[in-house]
Amino acid sequence: MLPNLKLSYYNHFIPHKERDIYIIYNSFSNAMMQVTYDLGHFISKLNSMEVHYLDLEVISLLRANGMIISSDVDEFIEVKRRATSSRKELTDSSTLFLCISPTNSCNMKCPYCFQGDKNAKNRDTKYLSEETINNLKKLVLNAVEKPHAEKIQKIAIEWFGGEPLLKKNVIKEFSAFVLDICEKYNLEFKASIITNASLLDIKTWQLLAECKVFHVQVTIDGQEDSHNQVRFYGNGKGSYDDIMNNLVNMPIDDFDVTIRINGDKVVFQSITKLFQDFEIRGLWPQRARQIKFHWAPKFYNFLGHNQDKGMYYTSYEYQKSRQDFEFIRVAYFNEWANRSGLANKRLNFAYPSFASFYCSTVESPNSLSIDDGGYIHKCYNTVNSKDKRIEHVSDFDGKNPALDLYKHFDKTSQADCRTCKVLPICDEDCNMRFVSNAESKVCSPWKYFMEERMRAIYDQNFSGNNVEKQLFSSNGEVKLA
Repeated sequence: MLPNLKLSYYNHFIPHKERDIYIIYNSFSNAMMQVTYDLGHFISKLNSMEVHYLDLEVISLLRANGMIISSDVDEFIEVKRRATSSRKELTDSSTLFLCISPTNSCNMKCPYCFQGDKNAKNRDTKYLSEETINNLKKLVLNAVEKPHAEKIQKIAIEWFGGEPLLKKNVIKEFSAFVLDICEKYNLEFKASIITNASLLDIKTWQLLAECKVFHVQVTIDGQEDSHNQVRFYGNGKGSYDDIMNNLVNMPIDDFDVTIRINGDKVVFQSITKLFQDFEIRGLWPQRARQIKFHWAPKFYNFLGHNQDKGMYYTSYEYQKSRQDFEFIRVAYFNEWANRSGLANKRLNFAYPSFASFYCSTVESPNSLSIDDGGYIHKCYNTVNSKDKRIEHVSDFDGKNPALDLYKHFDKTSQADCRTCKVLPICDEDCNMRFVSNAESKVCSPWKYFMEERMRAIYDQNFSGNNVEKQLFSSNGEVKLA
């Protein structure tokens, strides 16, 4: 007699007609296996309780990989437990992470910027005062010597704004202080900066190196014309050439630079021209080890300026454009590699990993965002919102209940999420996007492209032997059942 069994809710059945097989992937167990096409098609049409129509050998193999489970198991409850466990791990972080805005003023006037009006004349604060910086130093020292949460083993600083390079002196002074603390207490240190790069001249590159700020994010919104239409100075002059010239002066090997492209349908049309300009200037692909690209979403009526509605992406359209962007990038790299006598690259889809569910910055009591007035936030997206200020750094002791504001959010209670078959591997972990009722959630690409990605992963990793018995484990190894 068979025990009471059922098919897992999180099974995904992917036909691969070219190889005459079905790929079965289970997002709860994170296992993949292959069966003959006819068998896979048959299983995909069974309801959850019709396991008894299958041969015992097939049942045994599917059960071993979590694709058949006991009837009394509620997988969703197990997913909720995973979410709770992940939240606990994030809460127990031993990294003191500070996202600091030394000023919310900016030398640009980008119309879509969600940070709002950064003209210092219109704000109650212009930049971090000396008194506030000293209070922030005390916060760091107290967090290390008298932990309010987990004992600190690493300090990570992210400089944000506004344009943080308007206050280079603050970056220099505070970095020196934190580096001394890390040396004294044998702590790991990591620092990054989000900058428009218009002020990133040779001396500033040297300053960042002295401060060990080796991770730099720069926004370039497509080729020169599209960029200058949305990223310009207060006088209306475009910033493209200044940014590119400053990137050319980047020291060799020291820095990792991410070029963030706030993408919409108009910007996407000129991506190849942007790559061409990078190549002409000797930046990329020549310095591909240092320079990476991030195609970021720009949604209609979400945190910023709106133009023609048709130019903005839905969540699905963004994920599709993100995938297409990578295909174009790899194709361009290979054209350059062929001309340069270098090896080609191919786009490999990474095997899914289990979801973290929530944002580490929000969840960890050791993670704080600091606005230009010295007020604490739990998300950098709110640093320009006075009503989201929690308390001043001079008052911080880690006990303010408002610090847990976004931690009351339960992703598994969201209707769209609890019914989603990719929830166990979902990579949308932004609490704020849900809590603020944003117009678009950035749903995982697995939700939209499970079939083509799994077929690609199969083609990358499977030899075709032992057709009925192979499975793909979560660590990426092909094993025999």
